Amino acid sequence: MGLFKEWDCSMQECELSPGDMLALYTDGVTEASNDAGEEFGEQRLVQALRQPHESCQDLLSAVLDEVRQFSSCEQHDDITLIVAKCRPCET
Repeated sequence: MGLFKEWDCSMQECELSPGDMLALYTDGVTEASNDAGEEFGEQRLVQALRQPHESCQDLLSAVLDEVRQFSSCEQHDDITLIVAKCRPCET
């Protein structure tokens, strides 16, 4: 998910099982800062994502609420967060 013609990064494959959730985010989430200049960071994001929620929408809303509560400053970057839940295959 980027606009770069060439980008040097590591790649990895992972198999998702029914019930697993996948979260994709932009740096606007982790770089949201508070009054002290501290960033929300990956550790807070992972903690927020590990909280149990009934649906992807509930998890998405909860994480965004945590980012907004943490960062009382004006947001200088976009916040994009995509959450998807793997469902069992229907036969």
